[in-house]
Parts: sequence; C-alpha cells; structure tokens
Amino acid sequence: MKLLIGMLVLLITTQCSNSKTTENNSVENNFAAGILLADLNSKEIKLSDYKGKAIILNVWATWCKPCIKELPSMEVLQDNLDPNEFTLLFASDEEVKRINKFIDKNSYDLNFISLLSSPESLGIFSLPTTFIISKEGKLLVTESGSKDWGSTESIQEIKNLSK
Repeated sequence: MKLLIGMLVLLITTQCSNSKTTENNSVENNFAAGILLADLNSKEIKLSDYKGKAIILNVWATWCKPCIKELPSMEVLQDNLDPNEFTLLFASDEEVKRINKFIDKNSYDLNFISLLSSPESLGIFSLPTTFIISKEGKLLVTESGSKDWGSTESIQEIKNLSK
C-alpha cells in the first residue's frame, strides 16, 4: 500500500511540476520519426517534411488552462522567428471537432494540428509540453509546463538553439 501511495504521489508531483530537459542520447535521432500527426483535415503530417527548419512542437489541450495561458506568448514567439528557419506546430490529441470549436471561439494565428500518437508514448505526462527539434530532426529540448515563450530571453534561447 505504501508503494502504491508513493507511486501516486510521484505521478501527481510529476504532472504538476514545470521541468525542462535537454536530450543528448541516441533516442533523439528517432524522436521526430516516432511522432504521428495530421492536419485538421486528417492529412498525415511528417516532421521530416520540415527538414531544414527547427520545429517547435507544443502539445496542448483545449481544456488545459496553462496551455491556453501560454498561447499568446507562442504567437509572440512565432512573430519573432524567421518562418524560413522555424516551424511552430500545436498538437492536441482531442477530436478535431473539439479543436475546431476552440479555434472558432479564439483568434489565435497558430498552426493547430492533431496528435495521433498517445502523449504517453512521447513521454508526456503533463500539459503543456513543448519539444524543440533541430533542423536535423534531433530532439534538443523538452519543456513541461507553461512558459512565457514571448520573452526576449526565450526568443533568444530558441534562436541560439537553431544555430
């Protein structure tokens, strides 16, 4: 029973905490290939289609208040990055109908898509989670929790990662 309670506390703590991880292992080379995505018309999206661009993949949900809180700062980030060097994608594993309803109610100018992989298969146990993937498809950073992506520091950090 103590083991079960300990595991539950660990799970809750993990889901409620903000964390940042920089990946430097062999798994990163296959990270982008293991993500299944589609546009909101069910057309498959491959991250390899964006080769030559760094990818910022934000996994979010329409019901997630921290996710929604950070969306305006993501727009600021997007406006401050060269679209020839960066692609920002906002993936939710919710039904397309629900994502479209959210889009219709809000005025975000972001590239919303469907996450077909389970969040757990990508190591996501809290939302939002943002992955920064290099131009070569390697996972550089995993950021869990809400963040001010539009700050000068965040923008510069991301620009530096893509060099």
